[in-house]
Parts: sequence; structure tokens; C-alpha cells
Amino acid sequence: MKKPDRITPMLATLVRQPFTDPEFLYEVKFDGFRIIAHLDKGKVTLRSRKGENYTRNYPPVVAALQRLKIDAIIDGELVAVDHEGKPNFDELQRWDGSLPLVYYVFDIVWLKGKDLTELPLEERKEQLRKIIPDNDVIRFSDSFDDGEALFNLMKEKGWEGIVAKRKDSTYIQGTNNKRTMHWQKIPTARQQEFVVGGWAESTSGRPFRTLIFGYYDNGKLKYFGHAGGGFREKEMAGIFARLKKIETKKSPFINTADVMKYTETSVHWVKPELVIQVRYATTTRSGFIRKPATFIGFRDDKDPKEVMLEQPVSTNNEQPTKPTKKARTKKTTSEASNWPAIEKIAVTSEEPFNIEGNTVVLTNVEKELWKGVTKADLITYYHNVAEYILPHLQGRPLSLHIKHIKPTVEGLYIKDMEGRQPTWAETFTTPRKHKREGMRDRIDYLVCNEEATLLWMVNLGCIDVNPWTSHVGNPEEPDYIIIDLDPSDDDFSKAVDVAIVAREYFKKQKLTAFPKTSGKTGIHLYVPCRGFSFPQARVIAERICSDIHELTPDLTTTAVSVNSRGNKLYLDPNQNDYADTVAAPYSVRPYKLPTVSTPLDWKEVKTGLQADQFTIRTILKRLEKKGELFDGVLDETIAHSNSKSLLKLL
Repeated sequence: MKKPDRITPMLATLVRQPFTDPEFLYEVKFDGFRIIAHLDKGKVTLRSRKGENYTRNYPPVVAALQRLKIDAIIDGELVAVDHEGKPNFDELQRWDGSLPLVYYVFDIVWLKGKDLTELPLEERKEQLRKIIPDNDVIRFSDSFDDGEALFNLMKEKGWEGIVAKRKDSTYIQGTNNKRTMHWQKIPTARQQEFVVGGWAESTSGRPFRTLIFGYYDNGKLKYFGHAGGGFREKEMAGIFARLKKIETKKSPFINTADVMKYTETSVHWVKPELVIQVRYATTTRSGFIRKPATFIGFRDDKDPKEVMLEQPVSTNNEQPTKPTKKARTKKTTSEASNWPAIEKIAVTSEEPFNIEGNTVVLTNVEKELWKGVTKADLITYYHNVAEYILPHLQGRPLSLHIKHIKPTVEGLYIKDMEGRQPTWAETFTTPRKHKREGMRDRIDYLVCNEEATLLWMVNLGCIDVNPWTSHVGNPEEPDYIIIDLDPSDDDFSKAVDVAIVAREYFKKQKLTAFPKTSGKTGIHLYVPCRGFSFPQARVIAERICSDIHELTPDLTTTAVSVNSRGNKLYLDPNQNDYADTVAAPYSVRPYKLPTVSTPLDWKEVKTGLQADQFTIRTILKRLEKKGELFDGVLDETIAHSNSKSLLKLL
């Protein structure tokens, strides 16, 4: 039989969750380029997934394969290993020899004149293992028996995910993007390739603000979303040059690209020739990507026409969702815990609500919270804004403020879940820094990563949602500095006047800040940042407050004592310490009206702006008109740019 000139790699189907099945083996899913290596007794050719010749690009891999002196076709993943020993796709794209390369081989389809594609996977891997030497460049990709344990390990390490493969599977080539359930991929964070269809201009001096992308459906390109984060400042000019070369006047999408809602600047279209890798959480109910979406890199090894939307499928291996009432961990109740008081609340009605495969039991939904506004209305509001609020909650510990009587009456605070969290929800465990008698020495903070957890919190009695300013991945460093403009006499117009001055101050300092109403009578100013400890962030916040006070001495005060403030606006830097929380964008507030902490366009911050114009009755129409005004808060590029300027304020 003639040795094939080209092999199209076997492809895996995206599935929803990890599983363990004795008929499958499990491998690490590496973050790199899929490479088919053609070996002919010392001659080596490396081909990408779409057949392009990569042989000249990676000399160390070619040299290592040449030493095998065999006749074979091998399938594997080429990765660049960073200084932490982690595969780094970004570094692989611009590999210059400074980082080591590793070719992880996991399958073989031809050996010594024989076609092995019809052999079971286990037999193919055994033959592959025998011919692969133990060296630093070519490594055999081991398999494991416990898929769930391997997935959890990859998630803990921050790696891409795992691939589950039937032990008896033959090698089925992925011609025409054909996928099979014999191989199933489970990423720790959802990501895939998309085709670039345009870009939006930037207002901050960058070459562009965001890339607009989509996927092919029946041969037509459909808009799916846009990504404004993940770009390295020094590389944006090169990316922009690639875009300009293929600019066109007509949109390549068959549907409307609603990116126009999210930017005031012009949109430019390009021919659909560039493929990018994008990381994102999930999709909206309207079928578009749920922000934030992060650019990972270009996939020049992928054919744009083969880029289709990969929707995770259900499998027979999935476990049924456990009931909400059953806690994941054993309940423990501290002496000073507020949980007993919450659990004594009488249940007058009960109705299960299924969301994203999880069941939340909604109780007492008929209860009136404000005049004419029931608990059901509040839950419906959070359901409708979930796609906007969740990006600002995901991965962030929460302190729960339970308003079990009514919004304007003192409530209860919950930090430690003590085993009460839903079975699907995640927690963040940290030692209690200030030991208290009758309380545990550790705190299990709730982390809201999905809508089911959000609705569970609201049903429990949370009117507002209060996340940390840091992320569980780096809890000691805030992702933004918060300046709270808090009028002592509840005069919102003072907050507006000071915010106008603050905007000019930020411009002079070359800082990008984002305003939102507090939901009561103040304004919160967010300054995205990276690399600062909380003590440093606190110093910077105090410096900013002091500088703004010097510009507005008749309006503001930095006096800590309430009695010393008079009727002036307090420039508050106090939400910049470890474990501090702030009302999330789009959070309702427990106030005299169902007002919402609402992101603002700086152009709106002017005389006449009223805090009570933003309520659960008005936000949805506002979002339809203006879109998400706070996505820049999560933009890595803005954060890193700000940090350079913030260093000067330390």
C-alpha cells in the first residue's frame, strides 16, 4: 500500500462535562498547533491541520524526529513551554528560539509500510510508545483512566483541558471538518477558532478597539461576537497591518453584527481570511457570545471555511444534575452564624426553575419588596441582565447581604457558606484573617460563575450583588481601583459635578476610568489595573482622592470622620482593601426604590443626570440602546496601560 502524502487529523467533539468511563482513556489537551509528522528514514515533513508545510518553522523538532530514522506518520501537538512549564500558545505563535519546544505525540497512523488507521487506539498507542525515545523535544503523551480527576488537575493548573478517547476507536480522518464521538474534548475554559470579519476603531489611541468575528454555517459567515481583550500593546500595530491589507467595504456576515451597540467609533470590514482563537464563558440567549471574550492568538494553521460553531453536546456519560437542596459539602453551623435565622424564614410558596441544566427552587416569589414590585420581578430582572452582570462576577468571591424582611430594613450578612452553597456552585476558601469567637477559622466564600448561582443568591434574599475587586486566581491583587463619590447629604448632583472634574484629572494622568451610579446617591469610578497589591492600591486610591479634593475643595472632603464632613461629598478610597466588595454593575440596590448601579457613558455625566432614572424598569431598554458600557473594565490592555500611569502615583 502506498504511503499517503497527507493525513487530515482526527477531530474530537466538544462535550459539556468531564466523565470517567472504563471504555475510554483520557489525555491532556495541549494548547498548541496540531502537527502531523511525516517521517521517511531521516527525512521529516511537518504539516499543519490544513496541510501547510511547517518544517522550516521549528528546526529543533525536525532534528529530533530525524534521529528516529523510521518510516512513519505521527499525530501530535506542538507546544512552546514557558518558564513555568506551561504550554503557551501565545509564545508558540511568535516562537524565536528563546523557549523550548515540545512535540507531544499521541497517535500513529502509518509505520514501516503499514496503514494502522484500522487498529484500535490502544494498539496504535502501544506501537507509538515503542518507537518514541525519552527526550526533551519528542514526548509520548500518556493516557489516564480517571477523566474527572485529570480534568480537575488541568483546571487547577490552568491548562487547556482533556480529551476522552474510546480505547477501541479506529483513526477517522477529519476531512470536511468531520468529528466523531469516539474522541471527545472537554476544555477547562470554553474556547475555539473564529473568522475575523472586521474591527472597531479605538478612542484611546490604540490601533483598534476590538476584533469582530463569526463562524461558517452552511457556507455563510455568521456574526458571533467581538473581542477587545488579550492583545499585547506591542503587537497591535502588526495585527492592524494584517487587517488593513484585507479591508473591504462590505460586511462579510450574513446577519447583523451588533457590535455597533458597544462602540461609538467606526467599524471596518475585512475579507474573511484570518482565523483567531478566542476564549469565552458561554453564549447569550440571543445566540451571541457572552462577554468578555479574550483574544488568544491567530490560527494560521486553520482553514477559515472549516471554522464552524462547536456547541457542546450531551453524552450518555454525563451525570444528572443533583437537586439544589442537597449541599455539595457537609453543613457546619458556627455559633455566631446567621444561617439559622435565614433557614427559619417561612416558605409560603415554592416553584422549581431550571436554568442551564441546574434547578433553582424559587420561594415566596409573591412577596412585595417595593410598592408594586415583587420578588418575582426582582428575579426576572436578574434573569434578563444575567449576560451583562455575570462577566463582572465570574471568578470573584462574594459577600451576601440578605434582606429577609424588606429592602430598607437592616438585613443579615453571610460570608461563610458553611456547606449551604448549591451543588453546582464553586467556593473560594481562605483563612479568616480576623479570628472571631464562635466563628470558623476559615471562610468558604461563594463564587458566582453562572446564572443558576446568581438566581439562587437572589432567591435567598440578596437584593444587591457584591463581588470582590480581585479574582480567585490572584486574590491578593485587585483588578481595578475604586473611587467612591459619596455625597454626605445624598445630593447626587454633587457626585455628578465631582465626576466631571475627576474625568479631566484622569485624562491628564493618562488613565482610563469608567463611571457607574452607585445605585443610591453616589457614583463609583473604576480604574482597571494589574500588578498592584491591595496596600499599594489603597495608597494610589488615597492619592487620587487627595488630588481630586485639591481640585474641588469647596465640594469635597477626605475627612474620615462622618461628623467632620458636613454637607460635602466624601471622596472615599476605602473599598480598596483585601476582601472588600462593591456593588456590581447592574446590581439592584436595597434602597427606597428598585434602583440599579448603572454603567454610564462619560457623555451622560453632566448636569441633569438623575440617579433614580435607573431602575429595574428602565435598564433593559437602556441596554438595547447603549449596550454594555462596562466591558472595558475587564480589558487587559486598558488595565496594563493604566498601570504604567498609576505607578507614578505610588
